[in-house]
Amino acid sequence: MKKIFLTLSLVIIVLMSGCNLEDLVTEAQDSEITAKLKTSEVLSTARSNFAADAELSAIYGLNVNIQGQVDLLKPTQNAFVYVVQSDSDQSNEFYVPVFGASPVRSPINFTSMISLVKDQAAKDILGNVFNQLSTVHIASSVNYDDSPAVIEKMFQRSDVSTFRSFNPVSKIDMFLIPSKSIDTTSVSNSADWIVNFYADTTSLVLWLHPGTVSGTITKISN
Repeated sequence: MKKIFLTLSLVIIVLMSGCNLEDLVTEAQDSEITAKLKTSEVLSTARSNFAADAELSAIYGLNVNIQGQVDLLKPTQNAFVYVVQSDSDQSNEFYVPVFGASPVRSPINFTSMISLVKDQAAKDILGNVFNQLSTVHIASSVNYDDSPAVIEKMFQRSDVSTFRSFNPVSKIDMFLIPSKSIDTTSVSNSADWIVNFYADTTSLVLWLHPGTVSGTITKISN
C-alpha cells in the first residue's frame, strides 16, 4: 500500500507539471540528475510561490540508482524531493524538479519518506529530525558532497555489500539533513547524509557525518 501511494504521488507530479513525457523524451538535455544539481532552481521557484525567505532544509532521494542519480523521465519510479523551509512561516514545503519544466510542489511528505525505513530505531531518529526541519535549514555556504560520491563511499563498506547480497532487489533512499537536526553538538554550518538501503522488511541505515567523503560513517541506530 505504501509503494502504491508513492507511485500515485509521483504520477500526480507529472500531471501537475502539465508535461507530456513522450514530448519530453525528444528534448536534448540529460534527464539523469544528482541531488545538488537542481537546488538553485528549486529555491528560485520556492521563493516565488511559497515564501520569499525560503531556504533548503533537506533533500530526499527516493530509489536512487547505484550512481546516486534519479531519472526525471521516470517520475513514478524515482525522485529527488527538495524540502524547503521558511523562518517567517515556520513551515516546510516540498518540491520536485520536472524534466523540461520548472519544479512543482510534491505530494511526497515526511510521512511517505519515512514509510520505507524498515528499522524502527532509525525511523524514530528520522522522525525527530523531520520535526525540526521547519526551523532549521542548510545554508548555501555549507560544504557537502553530492549524491554520487556519497553512494560510492557507502559501497566501499562490507556491511553494505553483505546487505545487498542477501537482498539483491533492495533499493536505496538518501536524506541530506542539517547536522544540528540530528546531533545538537554539531556545528551549525554543516550537513549530514543518511542512506537507507532497504528491502521489503529490512533496512540498513547509515549516517555520514559530516556529509563529505572524508566524514565518518556509522549505523544510525548505534
